[in-house]
Amino acid sequence: MNNKINFILTPENKETVVQAVRVARTGMPFLIKLSKGERKALQKMDDGRKPFVQKGVEFATGNKDLDPGSGLLEAAPNDVELYSFLAALENELRQMLEMVIDTKMLAGSEAYDVGRFIYMKAKMNVAMGVPGSQAIVDELSKLYKQNGISKKVKVK
Repeated sequence: MNNKINFILTPENKETVVQAVRVARTGMPFLIKLSKGERKALQKMDDGRKPFVQKGVEFATGNKDLDPGSGLLEAAPNDVELYSFLAALENELRQMLEMVIDTKMLAGSEAYDVGRFIYMKAKMNVAMGVPGSQAIVDELSKLYKQNGISKKVKVK
């Protein structure tokens, strides 16, 4: 068994991280939540289509007969700027999320290895007749079997 990660997470550490996430969220009051249907119905812009949008806005700014009206032309540069910022932020957050997921996976794996080792040692103790070991094995066995069953998750 290896122990690649061993960090003592203090209440202060936890609070600092949670507060940082909350500050980031409140710093972006424009964030919204779309339904699955709304997401599906939207026209998608990616980095490849961004120059198309920018050039169209440029043309419409110089040719008022191309103006879509309702303040859309004036709002378009703001939308492009917001898109660009959020795309860069998304990259940063994806990298951090990948590290969070990997670190969680490693910490869980290490802890699970210890639990399995303890379970194996308790079973060995039963075989050697160590008093009280059977109760430990019985309890751990229930938890091992109960939580070890894969639960199929339906994705809608």
